[in-house]
Amino acid sequence: MSGGWNTIESDAGVFTFLIESLGVKNVQFEELISLDPDALQELNPIGVIFLFKYPTGEKPAKDKPLDGEFDYAALEGSGSDEEEEPVWFAAQTIQNACGTQALLSVLLNKSKSGAGEDDDQGKVDIGPTLSEFKSFTSAFPSELRGEALSNSDLIRDVHNSFARSSPFVSDESRMATEDDDVYHFIAYTSINSTLYELDGLQPAPIRHGDPGACPAEIFADAVVPVLQRRVGRYPATEIRFNLLAVCEDLRIRAREIGDTEMLAREEAKRREWRWENALRRHNFVGFVGEVMKGVTAMKVKEGKWDAWIEEGKFATKKRLEEGRRGRGAGAEEMDVS
Repeated sequence: MSGGWNTIESDAGVFTFLIESLGVKNVQFEELISLDPDALQELNPIGVIFLFKYPTGEKPAKDKPLDGEFDYAALEGSGSDEEEEPVWFAAQTIQNACGTQALLSVLLNKSKSGAGEDDDQGKVDIGPTLSEFKSFTSAFPSELRGEALSNSDLIRDVHNSFARSSPFVSDESRMATEDDDVYHFIAYTSINSTLYELDGLQPAPIRHGDPGACPAEIFADAVVPVLQRRVGRYPATEIRFNLLAVCEDLRIRAREIGDTEMLAREEAKRREWRWENALRRHNFVGFVGEVMKGVTAMKVKEGKWDAWIEEGKFATKKRLEEGRRGRGAGAEEMDVS
């Protein structure tokens, strides 16, 4: 395997099994189809991962973001409470790693400290691998944290194991141009009772609202207006957004309340996710090639080869014409606006 980071999908099953492979306990991702605070609160999330089309011609702001305030002090933990931990924040130093970086931005800021049961209420067991990584990078500035993540063979290998198999694309990332569609992952979570946006392309964590104004219990109500403002900066025809909630494994809740139907649904969902992830890893080129050989031989034997080719040409031409007519009208993607 090369040293590059491959593109992974914004998919609840991909992210859930990715963090499980890294040793995280009892956490899963749930896809949201609307920006509804009640639907989000129902999941009791510890954070959200937001995917959006990134304007490649736009340069990150240095003095003030488009929404919120840069909080450089949070990197040092110099809040009003001396016991507050610094925000774990890493600069993004490589393409295609932003999905894993976004989920780590939530998990590493919500990791258990081990100081005591009360101190760790609402925190996550991130396992030894990520605990060691957080400890190793805790004294680093954000740029070096990004480099440490980019150079982590273990995290990169787990990340790449969930990429779609594609024999025609190099593992190494190509540089994007302004004409390319580039998508970017960022995270939102409540840290020290303050709502933060964690975007590795920005120079610091972005604070939304006053410090201490967003305890975990009201995270859903606080983050939805921020997401709505971000979505509102795009044209009405832009609907290519995706939102994933980071929450406790829903099977735990089902067992606690004795909801057997919910437990059965969640177990079925896990089986479906395992199957889909297995398909992502498989290279179907050889299989497709053998199918095409068989179909071609059958058409030649039946004397239908020429008619089949003409039908294919006609269908291809029709699709191209329909594509040209529909271009610019927007793609069929998840609408969370």
